[in-house]
Amino acid sequence: MLFSFVFSFHIWGSFTRIESANPCTFSPYTDGCGNHGWLWNCSHRSLTKIPQVIPIKYKDYFLSLDLSWNNFREISISTFQNIQPNFSSHITGLNLQGNYITSIGNFSFQSLNRLCELDLSNCSLSKTELTRQAFVNLPYLKILRLHYNYFQAKGYPDVSLSKIFTLENLTIDVFDGFRFSSLFRDLKRLKNITFFTGKSRFHLRNFTFSGLSQSPISYLDLNFRFSVYCDVSEDIFCSFPVLKGVNIDFGGLCNFYSVLHSLKCLQNRSMEYIAAYENIPRIITKAVYLTKKNCQYLNKICCKRVNIRRNRIAKVLYNPLETVMGQCIEYLDISGNLIGHLEAKYAVDLLIRYPKLQFLNASLLSGCGNEFMCSVSDNFSYFKGLDIFLNHSLSYKTQTKFVYRSSSEKKIKENPIISILLSKKFKVFDYSKNYIHSAWPSFPFKVSIFATNLTELYLMYNNLPCQNMTSLQLPALEILDISRNVCNEMSSRLLEFTLNLKRFSASGSELNFTGSLSDGTIFRGLKKLEEVDLSSNGIYVLPLTTFEDQKYSLKSLNLDSNGLSSVPVSHLKNLSVLYLRYNQLAFFSESGIRNAMSLSKATLFIKGNPISCECTHVSSLKWLRINQDKFGDLNETYCIDNKEMSITNFFQEASFVQFELRCQTKEWLIASSIMLFLVIVGVHVPIVIKRYRVHVDYIILRLRSRWRGVMRTRYSQSCQFDAFVSYAEEDYRLACLFYRVLHHRGLKISLPDKDFLRGLSKVEQMLQCIDDSQKVVFIVTEKFLENGWNSYTVQFVVTHAFHNNRERSIIVVIKDDIPIERMPRDLKFIWWSIVNIRWPKCVENMDAFWDQITAELLHNT
Repeated sequence: MLFSFVFSFHIWGSFTRIESANPCTFSPYTDGCGNHGWLWNCSHRSLTKIPQVIPIKYKDYFLSLDLSWNNFREISISTFQNIQPNFSSHITGLNLQGNYITSIGNFSFQSLNRLCELDLSNCSLSKTELTRQAFVNLPYLKILRLHYNYFQAKGYPDVSLSKIFTLENLTIDVFDGFRFSSLFRDLKRLKNITFFTGKSRFHLRNFTFSGLSQSPISYLDLNFRFSVYCDVSEDIFCSFPVLKGVNIDFGGLCNFYSVLHSLKCLQNRSMEYIAAYENIPRIITKAVYLTKKNCQYLNKICCKRVNIRRNRIAKVLYNPLETVMGQCIEYLDISGNLIGHLEAKYAVDLLIRYPKLQFLNASLLSGCGNEFMCSVSDNFSYFKGLDIFLNHSLSYKTQTKFVYRSSSEKKIKENPIISILLSKKFKVFDYSKNYIHSAWPSFPFKVSIFATNLTELYLMYNNLPCQNMTSLQLPALEILDISRNVCNEMSSRLLEFTLNLKRFSASGSELNFTGSLSDGTIFRGLKKLEEVDLSSNGIYVLPLTTFEDQKYSLKSLNLDSNGLSSVPVSHLKNLSVLYLRYNQLAFFSESGIRNAMSLSKATLFIKGNPISCECTHVSSLKWLRINQDKFGDLNETYCIDNKEMSITNFFQEASFVQFELRCQTKEWLIASSIMLFLVIVGVHVPIVIKRYRVHVDYIILRLRSRWRGVMRTRYSQSCQFDAFVSYAEEDYRLACLFYRVLHHRGLKISLPDKDFLRGLSKVEQMLQCIDDSQKVVFIVTEKFLENGWNSYTVQFVVTHAFHNNRERSIIVVIKDDIPIERMPRDLKFIWWSIVNIRWPKCVENMDAFWDQITAELLHNT
C-alpha cells in the first residue's frame, strides 16, 4: 500500500514537471471580434487541464486562450474551474483546435461569459458528442469554427448550434448529403459561412441550404472545385434572400453551364458581384456557347461586377447589351476565354454603348493559336487581330471601311487614320495577351485611340503595331502598360496628350531609344509621371533629355536587364527607387558617381551587375563602401571575380583593409617596375644611340630630306657620276691618282674634296653624292683603318646601300697588303656581296689593275 502511494506520487510529480517544463507564453493579440489584449499561448504542451496560474498583471485585459493541439478529451463545466473568476470573465477567445475531444457537456463554456470566438476544428467531433445545451449562456459568441470534424455520418449538430443566437461567422464542413435543417433558421444574425469540402463529393439540391433562409448572409463563397456534381439545382440561391455577392466554382467536374443553371433565384435582384471563374471540367468534352436561352437567368440580374474569366467560352451568340445585366454592369472580366465568334455589332456595343461599363478585362482571348478571332458571322468582315469592322466604324468623324483577306487584298477609303473610340464611361481597359496579326505593318494607315475618361490601359503581349500608332487621345490616362511588344519604331509623340500619366510600363518592348526615339522626347510634358518601367529593352545609352520634365515627379525608375554601364540619370529630386539590376555596371565612373549623388532620395539596386573588385577600381569601391546606405541590395550583389562573397561582406573592415593593403603593394610594385624600366632605358638608350649612331643619323637625315622635298624615293639608272670614292684624308694624293686615271678613261668620279661645298653638312653631301653615283669605292689603306672617320663612313654607306637594295654597288680597293680580317666589321658582314680588288705591288701590273676597276665601274649592277 505504501509502495503504491509512493509510486503514484512519483508519477504525478513527473507528470507535473512535464506539464510545467514548458510554461505558457503571453503576447499582444487582437481576437476575431476586435478585442485588443493578450494571447495566452499554451498550445502543443500535452496538457489535459488548464494551468492554474495566470499572472495578476493581466487581470484587467482581454485574454485569448490557445489550448490547441493538446490532450483534452472531455469538455465540461469543470474544465474551466481552474481559471480565477476575475480572469474568466475577461476571456474572449478560446482555441481547442486539434484536441481529440470525445464529448462537450451542457453549459461547458458558461463560466466564459464574455467568450466571442471559439475554435473547435480538427477535434474529431460528431453530432452525438455535442450535447443540446453545449453552447448556451454565451451571449457574446460570434465566431465558431467547426470544420474538419466527423459530421458526415449523422449530420450537423443543429440543435446545439441553434442555441447560439448571436452567431455571425461559422466555418463548417460540407459532405455527401449535407443539409442545413430548419433549426438553423434561429441563427438570425449569421452573416458569413465558410465551407470546407475535404475529399467528399456531393449534390446541391433545392433544400440543401433551406435552413439558412433566415440568416442575413450577404456574401457567399461556393468554392466546390472537384466536389460538386453537375446536377446543381436551379433553386439553391432561394435560401439566400439578401445575397449581394457570390463566388461560384464548380470546376473540375462541371463546366460553366452548371453555374448559369443555378442562378434562377437571383433574377430580378440587384447584386454587387457575381464571380464564376475557371469552371472547367478536368475532361473537356465540348466548348461553351453563350446563348440568350442558357443565359436567361444571368441576363435578368442587375449586377454591377461580373467575373466570368477562364470558362472556355468559345462563342457569344446574343447581345448582352439588350438585357438587364447589360444595363447595370460596371465591371466585366471575360479574360482567358477562347472566344472565336462574336458579332461585329456586339463587339462595338461592348466598347461604346454599355451605359455604365467602366472596367473591361478582355485579355487572353486568343482562341486559335496566335490569332485573336478565328471565325466571325456573315455581317462581320473576316479579320485577324484588330482589323476594322465593315459597317461599324469606331471613328469619330467618318465611317472608315476596311477589308483584309488572306490573299493580301486590301482596300481603304476616306480616312488615313483609324480612330478607335471607347465609351466615355470606360476607366479601365485590359486588352493584354491578344496577338495582333503580323500583317498589320503593311496596312497603309495609322491608328489612334480616343477615350475621354480612361485612366488605365493595358496592352501587354499583343504584337502591338507601335509604328502604326499616332498620339493617344487619352487625357485622363494615369496607367499605360505596353510591355512585351515591339516598339523600337514607336513615335516619340505617342504620349503627348496623356498629360495625367502617372505610371508607364514598356518592359521587354525593344524600346532602346534609337531611331525615332533617339531624341529622348517621348516623356516630354508628362509632369505627373511617377513610375516608369523600361526593363529588358536593350538600352545601352539613355538620352540626357529623357526625364527632363520629370525632375520633381518621378519616384520609381526600373532599368533592369539592359546594357547600361553607368548611372544614366541625374537630378531627379523625388526619385526614391532606381533599379539597375542585371546591367553591365562594372564600376562607378566619376560621372556615374556624380549622377548617383545627385539622386539624393533614391535607393539604388544593382544586383546581377559584373562589379569589378580589382585594384584598378579601388576609388569606385571606396565610394561604394562609404555610400552603402544608398544601395538596397549589396548583400545580394557579388564581385565578378569572387561570387562567394557579397559586396556587403567584402566591405567589412578586416576584408577591405586587407584589400587596400594588397592594392597598395601592387601600386608600389607597378611604380617600382616603371622606375626600374625608366632607369634601364635611361642607361641603355645612350649606349644604343652611340652603338647605332650611324643608323640614327641616317634615319634623321632621310626624314629631314623628305621634309625638304629633296629625297629621291626611287633609285634611277641614269646617274651623274660613275663612282663616289671614299678615302682617308691622309690618302688624298692616292685618291687624286685614282681620279686622274679613271677620268682619263672617260669615267665620272666624285670625290669629297672636289664635290663637297664648304659650310654644308658633310653627311648630307655624302648621301647626295652616293645617290648621284652608280658605285661607291672605298680605298682601304693603313691610314684608312687607323682613322675613326672611316668606320662611320663605312657604316653609313652600307646602311644606305642596303636601304636602297644597292649592296652590290660597293667596291673595296685594298692597298698595303691588308688581310681581310682587318677589314671594317660592317664590310665583313656584307663581304659576300661586294667587289674587292687589291692594289698591285709591281708597277707592271698597274694597267691590268686599272682595267679591272674600269670594268667593274662600267658594269651595271
